[in-house]
Amino acid sequence: MKTFLKILAGVLLAGGLFTFAFYRTPQERAFTQHLKAAQNGDTTAAFAVAQAYQSGEGTKPNLPQAAAWFEKSAAAGNAQAAWELYQLYHSGQVPAPDPEAPAVYLQMAAQNNQPDAQYEWGTWYENGNGVTQHNGQALFWYQTAAQNGSAAAQAKVDGFAQEQPQLSAQLTALMQTLQAAQQPSNFQAMFDAGQAYRTGNPVLHNDEIALGWFKQAWEESDHTFAPAAFELFKQYNSGEGVTKNEEIAGQLLAQAAELKDPAAQYQLGEFAYMDSTPQYADAFAWFSNAATQGYAPAQYMTGFMLLQGQGTAKSVPLAVRFFTQAADQNYADAQFVLGQLYLKGLGVKKSRKRGRAWLEKATQNGNQEAANLLKKA
Repeated sequence: MKTFLKILAGVLLAGGLFTFAFYRTPQERAFTQHLKAAQNGDTTAAFAVAQAYQSGEGTKPNLPQAAAWFEKSAAAGNAQAAWELYQLYHSGQVPAPDPEAPAVYLQMAAQNNQPDAQYEWGTWYENGNGVTQHNGQALFWYQTAAQNGSAAAQAKVDGFAQEQPQLSAQLTALMQTLQAAQQPSNFQAMFDAGQAYRTGNPVLHNDEIALGWFKQAWEESDHTFAPAAFELFKQYNSGEGVTKNEEIAGQLLAQAAELKDPAAQYQLGEFAYMDSTPQYADAFAWFSNAATQGYAPAQYMTGFMLLQGQGTAKSVPLAVRFFTQAADQNYADAQFVLGQLYLKGLGVKKSRKRGRAWLEKATQNGNQEAANLLKKA
């Protein structure tokens, strides 16, 4: 009997040891399930696997493996995965595959609305850390992070408001414009957003982003918002932010002009005027059409062609009228010509006083020829 009990006890003990040896915690079972799903392409599971390798929960810590799985998740658009990956690479805990990798993943996380990444990206621009130093771009990211709940970013925004109030006001206006541009029919806001990036004020110049906003305004307006078409023409014609394509550029310019965009009409006039065989009649038609809409460069060219009798009958008094319209808008070239006309008494009553007054205005607006003539007048 005693022998039987000893045998039974041994069997039970062995079974217990066997069970203990193969027992897995809930965390280990979860890791196994996530790993299997991740290996089958589940990017949500890939993020969970990466976190487990990072923390050592359910498996042994393994930061290179964590980075590998964070990469898969980030590639699928997971902002938190991109942020975690940036921190691993930037801190040196895991060697970055190339020097640009930390910035790439930080930007990815920021653009996908991760507030910590947005704040960090702002510091890069404020300090010129691997990117072009630009306070406007820094403040843009601080304001974006603050809107997403970052207290540290809000403190930065408040600091800029005190130290650089003009820049702060410009960025606030841009943020409002960007918010308005999300509305499906606000083509003007879309256009204004594009112009901010095209001009580099108050944010960093970016032709690709500008192109995107202009395209959106043009396409969502069913090709009726002429200013967007004209800006797209300029980018396609010059190859800025897009592959140069003169055929597409020409189509956009023609559409903008047909929609009575004065800048587009002026551009067509300039093309006709500067042609190898000048098309003066066509040029005058386009310039005068734009001039009637108050476009100062076109008013100047209309006056110039009337003064020369190019593409139209010569009329100095009418030329003076168009020059004056442009000069009243501070168009320096028109002010310079008016100054000469008054000094010489061509089409107007001769007046040294008025001539010098227009030359002074032209000089103030940067016309060096006017400055030179003023010294002699």
